[in-house]
Amino acid sequence: MAWRLHEHVLLGEIDNRSRGRVAGRIWLAGVEEPLVLELLGDCHPDLAGCLLCFENPQPIAMTTKAPVSRQRGMAGDITAARKTRVFDIPFEEAYAMIKAGGTPPEHMANSLYLEWHSDLSGRFVIESTDYRLEVSEPAWRFTAEELAERARAAEESSNAFAIEIRADGTEEEWDEFRCEELLRESDARGAKYRDLLEKYLDHPDRDRIVAHEMGWTWIEDALDEKAESGPENTDEEKGTDDFLPAEMELPAPDPLREGIDWVRDEDGDIVHPIGKRATEMLYGLLDELRAVGNPEERHEGLREFVSLAMTLSGKLAGALGGLAHGWDDGEFGLTIASLKRALDILHQALAAAGALGPNTPFPAARIAHIQGELFAIREQMIALMARLRGSSERD
Repeated sequence: MAWRLHEHVLLGEIDNRSRGRVAGRIWLAGVEEPLVLELLGDCHPDLAGCLLCFENPQPIAMTTKAPVSRQRGMAGDITAARKTRVFDIPFEEAYAMIKAGGTPPEHMANSLYLEWHSDLSGRFVIESTDYRLEVSEPAWRFTAEELAERARAAEESSNAFAIEIRADGTEEEWDEFRCEELLRESDARGAKYRDLLEKYLDHPDRDRIVAHEMGWTWIEDALDEKAESGPENTDEEKGTDDFLPAEMELPAPDPLREGIDWVRDEDGDIVHPIGKRATEMLYGLLDELRAVGNPEERHEGLREFVSLAMTLSGKLAGALGGLAHGWDDGEFGLTIASLKRALDILHQALAAAGALGPNTPFPAARIAHIQGELFAIREQMIALMARLRGSSERD
């Protein structure tokens, strides 16, 4: 899931005065240590070679766990000149005006857009039209040839960070990098949807507002049709399950791949061996915690570690389910991309386990055992990713 921190930003700086390197510090309201950025790449031409300082006039304190302070990775789109439409009146009033057939007052504004991908924490996006900005004189500028090359790379989506997700039927290969971008886009839209639901939770026209903001015109049309038909014509007896497809019969796995790509769990279900190991590790951990009174409910660090172990088990089940059932045609891009994301969670779990001190209300020996299991699962994941990459290259 992408980190979207714009409302929590207090102030910050982005420094691209050294070519090929973006450094920075970003302070978040309610967080003592700033994020320290050490990124490869350059800003867009408007900020290339410059020091950008920014401040949020209305920050909101962050109450959830902050990301790790050291942010190493690759710069994405970093610009202070992204054009966006901004309503001159509150959104609820603007939307009511649109519904009535009017045109709300608006203007085009420059939006600050900061995007990077952290090796440990994934994608980050900070976007706002409300920050106060100061930009220094450039220490260097792109040449005309470099600008032309950047434009060409953007058009062809050949840069290292962003790979365009084209329509179905494209001849572009769905390799792990393109699949990663698809997953990032899915994360971004999911985060936006959750934010909108939270913002308009109690609004009487919530569904319509959320659909409009998400660009889901077909939902708006369906809501209009429902409103026009009246409540007497709605089919209230139908539940969600009535619109779901019939249960699909899963294919039988290749018996020659048993023990390699699939095994059966204690319930007889087909699972991947790596996923089975992670699930057994999780269930063992939960059983031990339950036996000593669930201390994770009272210990934040232990609770975070357990949460990450749960997330890892789910991520691996999702990433490897198709492989276990033999759903492959030699194209493993999505599986590899999903495994890389699961690997990020595993690294976070290892870091959380390492941060548990001697006063943790759970035996240190058991934590060390689970760390050993995590390292073993990590090695299996890396070996599987290497094998899948090799199979794709041979094909």
